[in-house]
Parts: sequence; C-alpha cells; structure tokens
Amino acid sequence: MKTSCVRLSAAAAVLVLSLGAGRSAGAEEITYDGATTIGLRVMKDVQPAFEQKTGVKITSIGMSGAGKGLKAALAGQVSVAGVSRSLTSEELASKPYFQIIGYDALGVFVNDKNPVKALTKAQLKAIYTGKIKSWKDVGGAATPIVACIERLNGGRATVDLFRALVLDGDAFGPVKEVEDALDCVKLAATDPGVVGPASMAYALTGARAVPLDGVKPTADDVRAGTYSLARPLLLVSKARPAGGLKQLFDFVLSAEGQAIVGKSFFAVR
Repeated sequence: MKTSCVRLSAAAAVLVLSLGAGRSAGAEEITYDGATTIGLRVMKDVQPAFEQKTGVKITSIGMSGAGKGLKAALAGQVSVAGVSRSLTSEELASKPYFQIIGYDALGVFVNDKNPVKALTKAQLKAIYTGKIKSWKDVGGAATPIVACIERLNGGRATVDLFRALVLDGDAFGPVKEVEDALDCVKLAATDPGVVGPASMAYALTGARAVPLDGVKPTADDVRAGTYSLARPLLLVSKARPAGGLKQLFDFVLSAEGQAIVGKSFFAVR
C-alpha cells in the first residue's frame, strides 16, 4: 500500500510538471527594436490591441534605431525589427522576412516665422554639405542656418535616407547632431535658424514642412512617388514568422492594424 502511494505521488508530480512545462512552452513573447518612428507611433498602440486579441505578449519595445534594431533581429536577439527605409542589397542577402506596413514622408521642417517658403533638393544639399550657411542665400533673412540632423553614427534610417537621397552619398558638412529627429522639429519650432528633416508624424506647432522641388509631403504625392523623401515602413524578422510572430505581422496588416498605422503614417492597405 505504501509503495502504491509513493508511485501515485510520483506520477502526480510528473503530471504537474508536465502541465507546467506545457503552459510555459505555449506562452509566447515578442520583442521589438528598431526605428523610433515605428516604435512610438505604431508598436506602442499595436501592443495593447494585439495582446488583448491574441494573448501573445510584446514584452519590450526598443528604439535604438533602424540599423541597430535590424542587426539585433538578424542575430536573433529580438523577434522583430522596425525599419523606416528600404533594405540594402547587403541586408537582403541575409534573406530576412519583411513586410511593408505603411509609408512615411520626411518633412524638411523650418520655423513658422522663417520667410523661406520652399527649398530645392540642390539647396538642401548645399546647406547640409556646408556650402550654403545663411538663409539669405535661399531667399530668407541674413540669419545663420543651423542644419539639424540625428547623430550621424547612430544607425538611424533618417540619416541614411537623407544622405542617399539629398546628399547623393556625399559627406555631411557642419551639422547640429541630436538624439532623435523629433528634437530637430522641437528646435525648429523655437529657433528661426534651424532646419531639420523628420517624419511628418513629428509635426509640431511652431514648425512647418516646406515643399521640396515644389512638391509637398502629402499622402497623394507620397503614394504617387512624386515626393522625393518618401520611405517605406517595414517590419523585419530573421526568418518567415510562425506562431505569435506571424499573428503580429497579420495583425499589423489587418484593417485594425492599418488603422493604427494610418493615425500617423500612410497605410499600405
């Protein structure tokens, strides 16, 4: 009888451990890192809606920048990265899985009191390579230009896109480096000398985005490809997602997820 009780207790213990292991194995967690724009304006709102709908937890939303976030995802250090630009040929060679979840436009922000109403790409390039240093040279007041940009070595998508599309790959001249593109918009809102590129999602009172080569960063021009500083917004994983991660991709591309994207950006669907 005593032997039977011992065997029963052991069997019960095994069953309890098995059930506990089953619950742990089924509890999925997702981690995100990457573009600040996607982290702040998409993932922060996706998180509660997605968790309530699926029961899958998004346990961290890092914002170290598109470059660093993508490297972390490809190394398997996070589940998914947000990248606010097209992937390079070198990145594509790793054969990551990605989906375009929306589109963004980089606005070129200046102070509301700045008399300059528009800029050309050539003028903007000359400003950021240091050839043009006064607003007077582009139709404004005799005020020094403060060319603001995110940290050049920060792995930020805004810097990479700006260098490629505006500077044609040339080196930046003297610039004011800040931690985030939003900081450039904040500076432009308070200082008539500042100019800075940032997502249109960061628009603030006191600053405005000027047309570039006569084209405004509007939804129609972004979708038509006529605004030159438009960019795709991507979610990227190391391999084709399954389980909870696949549910996340599906959710962001669903009507509910696209409505969240559309609050700050241009939805893809």
